[in-house]
Amino acid sequence: MVLPKNKLHSSAARWLILWMVLLCLSGLILFDIYLEHDRLEAREQDRLLVQTRVIAENMESRLASTNLALESIRDQYLGVRGGAPTAELESHLRLLVRVMPGLRTLNIIDAQGRLRASNRSELIGTDLSHREYFQQAKARPDRETLYVSRPFETLLGVYAINVSRAIVGPRGEFAGLVTATLNPDYFRSLMSSVLYTPDMWDAVAHGDGTLFLMQPEREQLRGSNLAQPGSFFTQHRQSGLTATVTSGKIYSTGEMRMMAQRTVQPAVLKMDQPLVIAVSRDLEALYRPWRQNALFQLSVLVIFSTVSLLGMRAYQRHRSRLERLAAQAREQVERFNVALDRIPTYIYMKDRERRYVYANKPTLELFGCTAEELVGSPDTRFFPPEAAARLHEIDSRVLDQGADSAEEVVVDTPDGKRRVYWEIKTPIYEGGDRSRIWGLCGISTDITERKALEERFEQQAHLDYLTGLYNRRHFMEQGETELSRAQRHGRALSIFMLDIDHFKQFNDTYGHKAGDQVLQKLAEVMRGTLRTVDILGRVGGEEFAVLLPETELAEAVEVAERLRLAVEQTAVVFEAGLPQHFTVSIGVTTQRKMETNLDILLSEADRALYRAKEAGRNRVDATTDGAVVDA
Repeated sequence: MVLPKNKLHSSAARWLILWMVLLCLSGLILFDIYLEHDRLEAREQDRLLVQTRVIAENMESRLASTNLALESIRDQYLGVRGGAPTAELESHLRLLVRVMPGLRTLNIIDAQGRLRASNRSELIGTDLSHREYFQQAKARPDRETLYVSRPFETLLGVYAINVSRAIVGPRGEFAGLVTATLNPDYFRSLMSSVLYTPDMWDAVAHGDGTLFLMQPEREQLRGSNLAQPGSFFTQHRQSGLTATVTSGKIYSTGEMRMMAQRTVQPAVLKMDQPLVIAVSRDLEALYRPWRQNALFQLSVLVIFSTVSLLGMRAYQRHRSRLERLAAQAREQVERFNVALDRIPTYIYMKDRERRYVYANKPTLELFGCTAEELVGSPDTRFFPPEAAARLHEIDSRVLDQGADSAEEVVVDTPDGKRRVYWEIKTPIYEGGDRSRIWGLCGISTDITERKALEERFEQQAHLDYLTGLYNRRHFMEQGETELSRAQRHGRALSIFMLDIDHFKQFNDTYGHKAGDQVLQKLAEVMRGTLRTVDILGRVGGEEFAVLLPETELAEAVEVAERLRLAVEQTAVVFEAGLPQHFTVSIGVTTQRKMETNLDILLSEADRALYRAKEAGRNRVDATTDGAVVDA
């Protein structure tokens, strides 16, 4: 039987349209799956890099402060006649270890390897000449080099790393060593704080590949050599980059993971060896939700495609059963709609006039209308003017140029909130003629929470996690800016340092959780007492700093006294027990010389704080240009 020509054309057109729809839908779903994989990978890479940066910045800060302490000790030691340690020098060592949470031990070793001075008196007199870090500095003494030892077990049985400065005589000869042992417990706490899922671990390794710390701890890996051919560590070091992200099989553990690595070796410190930080996630756990979602969408696509193709074949072969097959086709469309309704993405179609002709259930719920009410509606019915204009611009590129589109669209909702969507659009052509565009098909995903999460990570990098005040790094950045502004315009600038009196007693008596409550209460009182233009930061364990722009010394002292009284009158109620009061000591200073810098001001304020404590605590002491001022 020969079919009429118009029947053949009609049949071919129907098959062509069906294939176009299936290809369009397949392309959209596959494109969305591909984009979601890339977004997930990029998002996780960024998050891991952020975590390595948090650890690296804290570690760089600890190394910088430790370096300053080593240089100070070396200069003080060289200034003593005969190089003999004094009681004042040994007291200085003990004080530095107390105020610097990242340190465990400070030692002065003479040229023969004998330990001459230490914050730990029981170690004085020990022969350390056999230690690798001593031999390393003795072999090539250099005043400017900060020596970083390989991890080793200390005399007190702690697996640690030493950083050292050589003591060099007037003729360049080796005269001894000033060393600082980094406190591994401090860095374990820091490393644990950045782990945001159970499948994560992070680690710190010496520049030669020796594993130093790992959280959660794996004792069997401590001290292992990571610098093996083809290992992630070796790839990172050979790349020459400060930060890298690699996915694959981990050499040391045999796990399949995504790992971000960052090298810590600030140029200003002139470290002879870097430290390398690694933060990783299990690839199986990372991609499991994506695989489940992709499998569901592909299953729906296969089911729909199979049903549609079989339906069309049956329709062509059984023309006489047109009505029954038409009913079956309607049922198939309903199944397709159900499938699309279950996809957690906004899917819709628009005609050439940019009016909606179809939307799945999530889209209808977003618009707050039925499918019948949606048909023929423009964007202006559902979006504010600015968002509607933006959508019209994107639609015009798709409909007029036949170009695919994938970009962000920001929408301000009537309740005053802002939502961010990732819009993907592609043209739909009429029949087989690609010169005639019938309309467009889009997949839109709400990425507001992801954007908010990225902004929150950015904010967390500037704030102290416990008190919500600026962390030391950000406080110093803001302080440098304000100091430059004050010097440029010839305006006053005051700063004070404060810490909590007898804070160790709170921790020893009530526990570290109670100590955290005291720190949080102090931050609350500071925010309530000081001005919004003042810059507040937590710069140490229980040590805080405040920078007061356009404030003379007398006014700054009044502010400090008002804060001291406010703290004295504040009580902290612990989980079990009566309200407890605490006090603070405050040191105040003001910049007078235009050539001063922030470190000098902080040092002057710190000396004033020390005098306040020596005078009995719970008081304010002031200084300017190194001279004590009656507070």
